[in-house]
Amino acid sequence: MTKFLLLLLCLLPALALADANASSVEENIHAMDTDHDGQITVTEIRTFLELKHGKGYEKVLLDDMEAKAGTKSCASPFSKSLY
Repeated sequence: MTKFLLLLLCLLPALALADANASSVEENIHAMDTDHDGQITVTEIRTFLELKHGKGYEKVLLDDMEAKAGTKSCASPFSKSLY
């Protein structure tokens, strides 16, 4: 048990530093919203991810998202007009 506690005490500072250097979700969303309108578009997501991971990152997925974002409405029941 004491070995476990000693190991934990040694690793805690390293874990704290690893978390301190990582961006939070809020920071990432703020970085994606380049036009500062409060909404993140697929184009802004693509630009952010390509800057972070390189050109062409998840191209097929992001192309599909852009194609679906261009449609007029969603086929789900909760998105139908209530009036």
